[in-house]
Amino acid sequence: MDIGLVYSDKDPRQTKARDFLRDFIRERGVQANVFEIRKDVSSPTLIINGQTLEDLRRQPREGQAQMFPTLKHIAEALERHIWGL
Repeated sequence: MDIGLVYSDKDPRQTKARDFLRDFIRERGVQANVFEIRKDVSSPTLIINGQTLEDLRRQPREGQAQMFPTLKHIAEALERHIWGL
């Protein structure tokens, strides 16, 4: 599995998403090539085997300026790809 993550290491919420991704892969013993790109972005983007997971919301969540994919959405996308192999 190839996984790419574009995130800003200046935003603690985005580094939390990065840490979640690393832990998820390690805890499940998933064989994956993980590529991280640090870039000033307002929301992280996760790419799994060429498929991009972005938050497609048109309006921000209440109380949040950015429109992040949630950790739940990241986990669901990873699970789909793990079980789809």
